[in-house]
Amino acid sequence: MKIRWRKRWLLLLLLAAAWQETGASLLVLAERGSRFLDILEAMVPPDPRYVGQVLYPLAATIRMSVLGSVLGTLLGFLGALLANRWTDPCPFLRVPFKLLIQLLRTVPALILALFCTFLVGLGTLAGTLALTVYAFGVMTRLGYEDMETADWKGAQALAAAGSGRGKAFFRAILPKVLPGYLSNALYLWEANVRQAAILGYVGAGGIGLLLNERLAWRAYSQVGTILLLLYGVVLASEMCSELLRQGLAGKWRPGQKIRRALWAGGLLVLFWALGSVEPMGGTGLKAAGGMVSGLLHPDLSMVRDLSREGVLYLLWETFCMALLGTLGGAVLAGALSSLSSFRLLPVGVALVPRLLLLAIRTVPVFVYGLLWIRVTGPGPFAGVLTLMLCSIGLLARRFLNTLEEIAPGPYLAYEATGCGRARAFWRGLLPQLEPGWGAAILYRLDVNLREAAILGLVGAGGIGTPLILALQHYKWQEAGALLWGLALLVIAMEALSEWLRKP
Repeated sequence: MKIRWRKRWLLLLLLAAAWQETGASLLVLAERGSRFLDILEAMVPPDPRYVGQVLYPLAATIRMSVLGSVLGTLLGFLGALLANRWTDPCPFLRVPFKLLIQLLRTVPALILALFCTFLVGLGTLAGTLALTVYAFGVMTRLGYEDMETADWKGAQALAAAGSGRGKAFFRAILPKVLPGYLSNALYLWEANVRQAAILGYVGAGGIGLLLNERLAWRAYSQVGTILLLLYGVVLASEMCSELLRQGLAGKWRPGQKIRRALWAGGLLVLFWALGSVEPMGGTGLKAAGGMVSGLLHPDLSMVRDLSREGVLYLLWETFCMALLGTLGGAVLAGALSSLSSFRLLPVGVALVPRLLLLAIRTVPVFVYGLLWIRVTGPGPFAGVLTLMLCSIGLLARRFLNTLEEIAPGPYLAYEATGCGRARAFWRGLLPQLEPGWGAAILYRLDVNLREAAILGLVGAGGIGTPLILALQHYKWQEAGALLWGLALLVIAMEALSEWLRKP
């Protein structure tokens, strides 16, 4: 109990320090918050005449997300084989590879896309490569964790009988982990649709450049057209993904003709996605050599610098933004997920909040950043509000999944006694939800630390602004110091998350 109270006091102290550091102000939000709604209102109605100009970059965005997800998933499976103890018993190969994957996961997809534009030039090839590398890191980590935690008794028995480790893996371990791996791949594809929408900002193809251009010109009705079409794509991807996940879980068993049609349709989409490769030339090996040199020889003077331009202060500001944004988003996500649950409310009532959550998830992070900057001005407070909105979508999705899995009996019992729905939720459901919701919040905090680097594109505080500037001006040593700092911050945050999960 003492440990739990220590954790709570630590969280309160961090919140107070983060509030002070980011300049968060409810007064500013109350006075100027209506500007955010004014901009959203200007997007309605969308401009239907602009649809024709949006379709091609939108198609490129879909192609990049599909091809990057497929290639990353396939490579991630091979990476998972190299990173788990059963298929790779040699620690001299396995441990350095796992460390490399851990470092790779700390780099946001947008930063990877910027690297790829230096290597292969502007265009969708850079975006596809960035999403492939990003998906590879994520799927490798998820894959080897599932393989490590699987029951190995059957595989050990087969290996002892002389079948060999490889055959034992494919017969006893793979059938257990493959459905979960493919389900994670579908979640990743959903995320990559939204990731691909911002890569055009750095010249990596897709709809991002067009979206940023229209925002810069304040052509809000055309921005509304872009977001509406992107909303349709995200909605379609999530519906397809959910249908396929139900098939993997055995909740939906299609007939043979439907399975063949799904395979044929998937192959056609994949061949169509191959058309996204449009290289335009880059600096190639010269740029690669400069990047590697900068990463291996970072500018250590930036680490020793204790001013506001130093790495340590920038990391602290980034952590404060991520902490406030995550917890603020968690509060709103908890409320919206409860209002969206078909188990707690009628379908007609819960459907509207669900569609709202999907709309919140559709808007790219830098769009929120640009909108909030016009409310609060440049700085970390705009970053906090941006991360808060971006956290709502993912957290509400995870919260809803947890709500669907728990037993509703205690909630119904409290409600039957006449204590009201809010009180019944607090007493009957919240104790069951706390472990799953807590894990989701910690995961989102880890994501937000990387998302904060994207906000540097719009000047919303944190380590992102100097990192983007260093990369764009080929200052590889400065970029190396900032990237190493970001990587160490994410790794330290994962260690802190593990400590907080302990009872």
